[in-house]
Amino acid sequence: MNNLGLALRETRRVQEAIGAHTEAAAIFRELGDRHRESQALGNLGLALREMRRFEEAVNAHTEAATIQGELGDRHREGKSLNNLGLALREMRRIEEATGAHTEAAAVFRELGDRHREGQALGNLGLALREMRRFEEAVDAGARAAAIFRELGDRHGEGQALNNLGLALRETRRVEEAIGAHTEAAAIFRELGDRYSEGQALNSLGLVWAEGRRFEEAINVYTKTAAIHGELGDRQTEGMVLNNLGLALREMGRFEEAVDVQTQAAAIFRELGDRHRESQALNNLGSILREVRRFEEAIGAHTQAAAIFRELGDRQREEATLVLRADAQRALVEPS
Repeated sequence: MNNLGLALRETRRVQEAIGAHTEAAAIFRELGDRHRESQALGNLGLALREMRRFEEAVNAHTEAATIQGELGDRHREGKSLNNLGLALREMRRIEEATGAHTEAAAVFRELGDRHREGQALGNLGLALREMRRFEEAVDAGARAAAIFRELGDRHGEGQALNNLGLALRETRRVEEAIGAHTEAAAIFRELGDRYSEGQALNSLGLVWAEGRRFEEAINVYTKTAAIHGELGDRQTEGMVLNNLGLALREMGRFEEAVDVQTQAAAIFRELGDRHRESQALNNLGSILREVRRFEEAIGAHTQAAAIFRELGDRQREEATLVLRADAQRALVEPS
C-alpha cells in the first residue's frame, strides 16, 4: 500500500494516495512493524501537505519523527523533522517550525549529510525571517549557501543566496543583499532556470528601489517582467510591472508609469485577482494625478474603491475614497 501511495502521488492522484498511505500505516501498526509504519506516516504527511491539510500533515510528521527517534533511525527522523517544519510554517506556527528545522539541521550535521543539512538550514533561515530574527536568518542562509557551494550544488546555492539576500535586506545590509541576489540570478541564468532567475532579479529590484537607486531598479524590473512574460507566468509578471510602475513614477517618467500600471491592472483583472487589481488601480490613479489627468484618476480610484467594497475591505475602501476626493478637488480647483 505504501508503494501504491507513492505511485498515486507521482500521477497527481493525491487524494487516493492519502487513503493508501493511511491504510499502509494502519497495517504496519497492527503488524508491529514500527519502521514501515513511520515511513508510511511520513509519506502520508507529504500527501496531506499537498492537499493543504496542514494540521493533519503536522500530526503525521510528528508521529513519524517520534517513532523514528524511538527506533534510533536518525536519518529518517531528520527528514520527518524538516517536513514537519514546512507544515508548521504553513499553519503560521513559526516558532515551532524554527525548532523543527533547527533540530533537523543538527541531526543531519551529526550524520554528516551535508546536503540535507543545507536544506534544513535554508528552511530555518526562512522561518527565522518570518519571526523577524533577521541576524539569525542571515547566519542560517549564509551557512546553507556555503554548504551548497562546497558540494557543487549550484541550484541549491542559488536558492540559498536569494533567501540570504532577503534576510540581508531586512538588516539594511544593502550592498551585501545586492551581491547575494546578483550572484543568485547569475547562477540561475547559467543553469537555464528562467523562473528562478526572474525571482532573484525581482528581489534585486526591490533592494535597488529601497535604496532609492531607481534607474537600476527599472532596468532589473524590465528584464524580470520580460522573463515572466515569456514563461507565461502572468501573476508574477503583473506584480513586477506594478513594482516597475512605482519605480518609473519615482524617476518622473509618468507616461511610462501609466502604461505599465495599466498593464498590471489588466493582468490582475484577467486573472481574477481582485485585490491586486485594486492596488494597481490605486497606483495608476496616483500616477494619473501627477500628470493632471484628473478625470482618469477619479475613474481608477472609483474602480478600486468598488473592488475593495466588494471584497469587504472597508479600511482600504475608505483610504481609496480619500484618494478619489483629492483627485476631485484637484480637478475643480485652479492650478
